[in-house]
Amino acid sequence: MTDLGMPHVDGHKVASAVKAIRPSVPVILLTGWGQRLVDKGEMPLNIDRILNKPPKLRELRATLSELLARSRSTGSA
Repeated sequence: MTDLGMPHVDGHKVASAVKAIRPSVPVILLTGWGQRLVDKGEMPLNIDRILNKPPKLRELRATLSELLARSRSTGSA
């Protein structure tokens, strides 16, 4: 899980680095602009889910559960 905007590096670079090392690891991007990206259909490369900041606990739990189940079903957990 990474934030989009951080000093010296952004979430896109973090996601790219994670996926370069282990492509099966799910990456969640936290951002204040998440809904705008989702509405425009602009899912960034190497990002599995976008959550708005601050994420609602219910939404975070559902996302983590879904991504964990998906990684288990593909044998990458």
